[in-house]
Amino acid sequence: MKTKYIRLPFLGMILAMLTLVSCDDFLDVRPKSEKLERDLFESAQGFEDAIYGVYSQMQTNNLYGMNLLWGVNEVLAQNLDCNSSTIDAVRKYDYTNDNVRQLFSQIWITAYQTIGYANNILKQLNDVTPADYPLYNYYKGEMLAVRAMLHFDMLRLFASTNQSSTGIPYSKNYSRDITEFSTVAEVYNNILADLQEAETLLSGDADIIKYPHVNNQYYDFLNYRETHFNLYAVQALMARVYWMKGDMTNAGNYAEKVINSGKFPLVDETEVKDYLAGTLSPKETIFGLYSTSYVETCSSYLYNLISFHSYQPFDDNSGMKHLQPWNAVYSQDVEATTQDYRRGQFDNMNAQTKWLKLTDYYTLNDYVPANRVNLISGITLFHTSEMYLIAAEANLTGNYQKALGYFNTEIQSRGLTALSADKTLTDDMLFNEYHKELFGEGQLWYNMKRLNKDIKSNVETRIIPASDDIYVIPVPEEEYAYRQK
Repeated sequence: MKTKYIRLPFLGMILAMLTLVSCDDFLDVRPKSEKLERDLFESAQGFEDAIYGVYSQMQTNNLYGMNLLWGVNEVLAQNLDCNSSTIDAVRKYDYTNDNVRQLFSQIWITAYQTIGYANNILKQLNDVTPADYPLYNYYKGEMLAVRAMLHFDMLRLFASTNQSSTGIPYSKNYSRDITEFSTVAEVYNNILADLQEAETLLSGDADIIKYPHVNNQYYDFLNYRETHFNLYAVQALMARVYWMKGDMTNAGNYAEKVINSGKFPLVDETEVKDYLAGTLSPKETIFGLYSTSYVETCSSYLYNLISFHSYQPFDDNSGMKHLQPWNAVYSQDVEATTQDYRRGQFDNMNAQTKWLKLTDYYTLNDYVPANRVNLISGITLFHTSEMYLIAAEANLTGNYQKALGYFNTEIQSRGLTALSADKTLTDDMLFNEYHKELFGEGQLWYNMKRLNKDIKSNVETRIIPASDDIYVIPVPEEEYAYRQK
């Protein structure tokens, strides 16, 4: 439903009161805000409003509404380009640039603010009697998963893949106490502990979520589960976490749990062009954020092609010679007679290329076909094809035929032909397919980092050797300054 109702983030209003006042005013404001908070968490409705507030925060531009999706990650990965001075420094990995520092600082701050909101809900849940709240397990499971995901993405941006090195703070409490930095290994342990608990708490989703989706639950909170961090989203995230961590056995097991549920089937080739175009796919979306504002973000940054503002895929239409323009990405490992329907996600016109994969261009053109009028507006964060690719990689050395089956099933759904018998599936082919399938979704940068890939710089037309100097974003200086107070 394009106008699906989501309650407003009342929790964010309370927290804003605390952050906007001066230190001198804090004691005057605090009793009032504490009463508002107590009132908020006196009912199930209050908890649900607060949870929707967390999801609303996640779809802002500093997080998954832009920067952790394509606004920063795809620039780092050399997929998208933008001529603003700040993005020019990002695409050249100039992390000393003041504007770049500020950009990453805002990502860090917003992520930890949102973690704080989730932690406050978890704290309040610990202070109530679970039996008084029929959906207690769902509230707690979803917030544990949100906390894990945000820490995971901060870890992937701001820490090395070396598990003995310093990671990030893993914040479990809603307080003013400083959380010490943990090692990368310790952060992974905390992430997985939260997700394992969430998986148990959300086990009821196995009976609620079906395909096709049916939204007739007695409790409204249990409808439209694809807009909540549901059981299968937790399992998809666990697959991602184990995959990034290098535990391919568990990565494959969790990817297969999602696949084998049968509740998120792959789209077919005729649906590939627009199945993620600013809406949540009724088939493949495992978890996405409901958003009515995202269409305007896309209009401004992806669709209208405003100079020094727009994000565009690298192409050679103007005579440039990039190391890996978008069409070269989709030409890898493909026979000449094969049609990759993902190419329809790019619009070549007037010597420029628009990337439309996540843009609701139907709404922007005031024409919504009948088959899209009931779709949920939003931002897809997990979809099924990624699980097939993780499962394929996880099985490549131990069960080649199984790996090949997953790979062939995924590429055939995109219009490609199955790998012929005279060709062998390789790690490089999996990497290339991952690049094609997750183009623009903020995930390629992490895959490059995981594999310590040298970078094909489209901006500078050179190969940049892999190193932590490139792949590890410096923790914002404000974090250390805060700790010295």
